[in-house]
Amino acid sequence: MIKILRTTYSLAALALLGAVPFGAAHAAQTTIQAKANVVKSLTLTKKQDLDFGTVTLSGAAGIYTVSISQAGVLSCPSGATCPGAALPGVMNVQGSNQQLVRITVASGNLVNSIDGSTIPLTPDAPATITLTNSGFPGKDFNIGGSIDIPSTADGTYAGNIVVTVEYQ
Repeated sequence: MIKILRTTYSLAALALLGAVPFGAAHAAQTTIQAKANVVKSLTLTKKQDLDFGTVTLSGAAGIYTVSISQAGVLSCPSGATCPGAALPGVMNVQGSNQQLVRITVASGNLVNSIDGSTIPLTPDAPATITLTNSGFPGKDFNIGGSIDIPSTADGTYAGNIVVTVEYQ
């Protein structure tokens, strides 16, 4: 019985060896291309602050919404007067030519430094711009927005607006 098993195992081993080819296997080869798109780091600079100017309220209770468009057009609501010059914020971004840049501007509050009261600010900026040159002079874009002034507001209100740019 053992002799039969040994013979069977020997025949099986020989069969396996016969299935394995002797000699070198044939290799296959091809070429791929590697590439990288390298863009300059973005640089963002403030050129002008956003300024809603002076707003005079009529005294009637309520909320007065004052807005400045990206083009710098001031809208003053009924019951308020807005003398003087209002200015949109102006930013400059520099990077690589023909790259699309996404712009994000966070909402925030303008704060009265005397009593701590706040006025909410909703910014208005382009969603994206395409850079038209590489590096200097970059491309300018404007930031407008609106503020909701309660009739109880009085004094100077200021706050920081966080502007973020990134390649899309």
